[in-house]
Amino acid sequence: MDPHFCRHYIGDGTPPSNRYCRVCPEVACDRLWRRVLGLAETNSGDPVPLPGTRAVLFPNSKNPDFVRLQVNCRWGLPKEDFLHYIATGHAGMGRRGQRSDPRASPSCTRQEPYVQAIVELLGGMEIPEIRAVREVQDG
Repeated sequence: MDPHFCRHYIGDGTPPSNRYCRVCPEVACDRLWRRVLGLAETNSGDPVPLPGTRAVLFPNSKNPDFVRLQVNCRWGLPKEDFLHYIATGHAGMGRRGQRSDPRASPSCTRQEPYVQAIVELLGGMEIPEIRAVREVQDG
């Protein structure tokens, strides 16, 4: 992950600092993440198909810092992976020794092309919430 993706990020990209977005008090990021959570709930708990992929999006009732994705199996999309993608355009797979790869997501799980599809469903990279987050991240 790119540890410089946000001026508020504190840490070096290794656990548990890679999860800093979950406790950061930045309002713009929380507002955007609430849009992602709302999108996951738009189908009354049924899966929301992600365009251009075979994946579907589900809410995660146990933890608001995650939404669920499913192709063959279910996995979590954490808040920080989504926000890292907004800043860098990357949310790729990483291995344990590759945490410093700026193309890897903070969780080192492959969240592409799913994050792109979520952004598309939200209205694209130019929606006010994403522009506000990018301003916060850039400082």
